Amino acid sequence: MLSTRSIILFFCSLALLSHSCNTSSNFSELKEGDLLFVVGKSQSEQTKAIKGSTSKKGDIPYSHVGIVRFVEKDVYVIEATPSGGVIQTLLYEFMQKAEKVEGKPLIAVGRLKPEYQYLVPRAVERAANQLGRPYDYAFDEENDDYYCSELVRFSYLDSLENPIFPPIAMTFKNRETGETEAYWKRHFAGLQLEIPEGKPGTNPADLSKSPAIDIVHRYY
Repeated sequence: MLSTRSIILFFCSLALLSHSCNTSSNFSELKEGDLLFVVGKSQSEQTKAIKGSTSKKGDIPYSHVGIVRFVEKDVYVIEATPSGGVIQTLLYEFMQKAEKVEGKPLIAVGRLKPEYQYLVPRAVERAANQLGRPYDYAFDEENDDYYCSELVRFSYLDSLENPIFPPIAMTFKNRETGETEAYWKRHFAGLQLEIPEGKPGTNPADLSKSPAIDIVHRYY
């Protein structure tokens, strides 16, 4: 006999299909706490800049990441977005953020390795506790705001309350040309801040390569 969660995910899968998420796979494979890495639609200037400064030629240019959460009959993704801050989005709506190839969304599922799975419930709870927080336009780990991968980094803590995803030195330079992206120059000038080149941080593309997770599925 099917469990309640299996039934919920079955109907969620049907909903996804009805919203033109044309994949050959079943969303019942998702587990709470999974990380969804997204190649965002390129119309946004910020999305283009993120791709340019975090991905090299040949890399999959993930520009966004969110955390899967089950709430009663629905499957959500907790995410930090420039337009809404930290929000909770229905899964099928989250899928619409992705670029598509032959109708399939460019999204990969990252799952904590077995030795870290015990951290998932508390990590999801931490992320949910940040709902309503502003977006971190300054990309500053010392404030109380969050950008997408920063929310992930500070939600997944070990038993000593340390992030399991270590920081990297941020760069806002195009990884092909070595030049600072024009968007970032305007962005930080508008905030009257210096570009935090080399400061500790994170990004979806590098996070997707973390040794603490496995990419267990791709929807493309």
